[in-house]
Amino acid sequence: MTFGIIANTTLERIWKVLPEFLQWLASKGTSIVVCEDLRQGLKPMAVEFLPPDEVAAVSDMVLSFGGDGTLLATAKKVGKFQTPILGVNLGGLGYLAEISVDSLYPRLEELLSGAYRVEDRMVLSCKIEGADPEYFALNDIVIDKGAYSRVVRLHMTIGGRYLNTYTGDGVIVATPTGSTAYSLSAGGPIVEPALQALIVNPISPHTLADRPIVIGDDKIIEAVIEGRNRALNLVVDGQVERTLELGDRVVIRRAGHVVKLVLFPDKYFYDVLREKIKWGAIPLA
Repeated sequence: MTFGIIANTTLERIWKVLPEFLQWLASKGTSIVVCEDLRQGLKPMAVEFLPPDEVAAVSDMVLSFGGDGTLLATAKKVGKFQTPILGVNLGGLGYLAEISVDSLYPRLEELLSGAYRVEDRMVLSCKIEGADPEYFALNDIVIDKGAYSRVVRLHMTIGGRYLNTYTGDGVIVATPTGSTAYSLSAGGPIVEPALQALIVNPISPHTLADRPIVIGDDKIIEAVIEGRNRALNLVVDGQVERTLELGDRVVIRRAGHVVKLVLFPDKYFYDVLREKIKWGAIPLA
């Protein structure tokens, strides 16, 4: 098996973890390719360094070392190659990362013995009508007012039919995977990540009647920028940000590819959810 290594180079801990781990992994008879931005910190090691897209192309599995942001960036780099990704959490909350760095070696032993599964996660495609490029999101697409003080007005349709004109700070369109990210903070529902659906969640709406909704993954969502704001933000997975102008039409739909995440049989979504959100942490009197 060939493992690709992608990591958050800004985390000091990575330079303590990776050298020893790469030696251990090589001792198991595996092949290793490493993203070229790690070259400087791993100079003495006899490993192959490649650009991120080439790492994904030649690997059977990519290990992403960092937090959820690193995994989202890794998903963007892996893209069309559909290489399974295992997230190793070196950061904070870590919903997406499947294992912690403290359990790295025993979990990799399990993986090498075949005790894992791969789950497909839906991806969003986002385009601004009449413009390039196309953006992809594993978590969410956000249209918001950024630093501007005025409210946002978004005329939204679903499947070509008028839904609502949202007035507030913006709108989040999230995947089930992204339901525990920004959408959750904005009062959205928690959705099982393997489900096929989209969440439309207004941010700080100016009427209590505007509530989050969950729609089928076959629907196309269109949002047209209205109101007085001359420039809004389009943010894709917190990784890409660009400016939207008055009258821009943003088209969001399910992408033609998925992201494949490596999971372990004993990790149950609701157990992880309870642990991260601290459900049941306060015992009854």
